[in-house]
Amino acid sequence: MSDHVLIYLIVTLNALCQVMLIWRQKLETRTKWKYCCLAIAIPLFIMVSMRIFIANGTIPERVVDQSLIERYITKITSILLIAGPWLVTVAAIVSRRRQLACIKMQATQKICPE
Repeated sequence: MSDHVLIYLIVTLNALCQVMLIWRQKLETRTKWKYCCLAIAIPLFIMVSMRIFIANGTIPERVVDQSLIERYITKITSILLIAGPWLVTVAAIVSRRRQLACIKMQATQKICPE
C-alpha cells in the first residue's frame, strides 16, 4: 500500500476516534455537531491544501527537494493533521466544564456570562 494511503488512513482513524470522544460528551446536540465537524474539517482541509500545493508545484513532493521554509510548512501541517482533532476534543471538554461551572453559578444565584 502506498505511504500516502496509509497516512490518510491514520489521520482518518484519528479524526473518527476524536469524533467518538466528542460525541460522548454531555453537550447540546448543536454543540456536538459543531465540534465533530471541526474535528473532521481541520485534517481534511490540511490534506486537500497540501495536495493542491504539491500538484501546483508550490511545494515539492519529496522532502529532500524542499527548501527550509517548505520543510517547516510540511512539519507544521503534519503536526496539525494529528493534533488538530485532539485540540478540538480538548476544546469540547473545556466547553463542557465551562457549561457545568455556569450551571453551578446559576444555582447559587450568580449571573453567568454567555
